[in-house]
Amino acid sequence: MRWSALVLVLVTACSAPREDGSGADAGQQSTVDAGSNTTVDAGTAVDAGDGIVGNTLHLTIGPIELKPGEEKFLCRRFRIPTTVDSHVTKISTTLAPGSHHLILYTTPVTTEEPDLYPCQSLDISDGEVPLYIAETENNNTLPVPTGVAYTLPAGQMVKIEAHYSNPSDETLMGAGDIELTLGQEDTYQEAGIMFCGSWFSLNTTGVPPGMSQLPAGFYKPPAGTKIFGLTTHQHKRGSLMTLAKSTSKNDMGTLLVNGTPYDNPPFITYDDQHLLTFSSQEGVRWQCFYDNKTSTTYKFGQSAENNEMCFFWGYYYPAADHFLSQRDCWQ
Repeated sequence: MRWSALVLVLVTACSAPREDGSGADAGQQSTVDAGSNTTVDAGTAVDAGDGIVGNTLHLTIGPIELKPGEEKFLCRRFRIPTTVDSHVTKISTTLAPGSHHLILYTTPVTTEEPDLYPCQSLDISDGEVPLYIAETENNNTLPVPTGVAYTLPAGQMVKIEAHYSNPSDETLMGAGDIELTLGQEDTYQEAGIMFCGSWFSLNTTGVPPGMSQLPAGFYKPPAGTKIFGLTTHQHKRGSLMTLAKSTSKNDMGTLLVNGTPYDNPPFITYDDQHLLTFSSQEGVRWQCFYDNKTSTTYKFGQSAENNEMCFFWGYYYPAADHFLSQRDCWQ
């Protein structure tokens, strides 16, 4: 099993977040109005599900059939149908029932595999970098602050990963649709994504039967970091994950997120006026709690049914010179 990380971090003290995808104040949240965007070539598409409508680039994965009790990790990798550089100023995702998460990556791999193929979850061993991760039922819209964007070079290779699990007694049909709103300006500050969390304890002691918790973790992001979105990630025995703005793992700090339930965690965005910022001494403190009602000890891993996780991700700017993940904030 190949494991490298993804990442996200979050936080601030005097902020006013909302969990509706519009930021602390819907009137203040601003994203670039693409208007009559001319940075894409709408005459081509990767397949029937992918293409450009107006200022929106649509990318899809599925359908994915899941029988009762079945769990699948499937990907597709392809070149987006653009002829000049594009700037993403909002991301929205629609997920079919049974989705555990959907991840959109950029990738340096040049070989296209547009049809569904089995893949490893959260695998960036080929140099992939996640751009966006969706894991909630209804709230999967990420507005990007004014003057900020994720840049996709013309014809950028991307990978979409879908993790689906069917705990029901009926067959499910999984699918995901990603909408990337494209801005019309030429110059933006570049946005990034962080993927932080705890894995060492899960790989050694694991999650034993009964109530338990991992030691707290702490990460101080690069100077000048501004966070505009954050969420938590656990598997089915996860009972709570807390995120706080703090000065160390021993400082409880100011609580930002109670990440529960595991299968529909809060996804919080912050508008231009309430971005999460840090002093030179501040960072994010996280801690994961579990309630394992079985007699099995669960270790770190991909399966939402047979493994556990303790991660959070955050969307931020200005982007660092590398993907903030394993070498930065895995503990």
